[in-house]
Amino acid sequence: MALDSGLSCTPAFKTFLWEHVDYLRSSFSSNRAYCKMMMVDRGVIWKYTNTFIHEPVNTINAVCKDDGIPVGGFNRQSKKTFKITTCTFNILTFSFNGLNGTSKIVLTCLNGLPVRFVRYI
Repeated sequence: MALDSGLSCTPAFKTFLWEHVDYLRSSFSSNRAYCKMMMVDRGVIWKYTNTFIHEPVNTINAVCKDDGIPVGGFNRQSKKTFKITTCTFNILTFSFNGLNGTSKIVLTCLNGLPVRFVRYI
């Protein structure tokens, strides 16, 4: 996932990209299959819940600039909605369930780049 903007790529930004960005959404037969594969592949199987954003990196980065609204601290809320899939671990079935849709997102930004997914709204 390269940066077209010329900004330096920090370790926290790289981790954010790896854990939360899947532009064009990988194709799977179901949300459950998608979440199982993505959570394992991205090494975030230890998380109870994780959200993947299906938008270009530059669109996501823009939340940390003019396309985001400050909401406290280093957090910014997107002005537009984003395509997302949220994967949640189900203790009863010992598997991940997935829910996809569109929502505004809140990100923690440092030096104009997202470093943490906070929540969707």
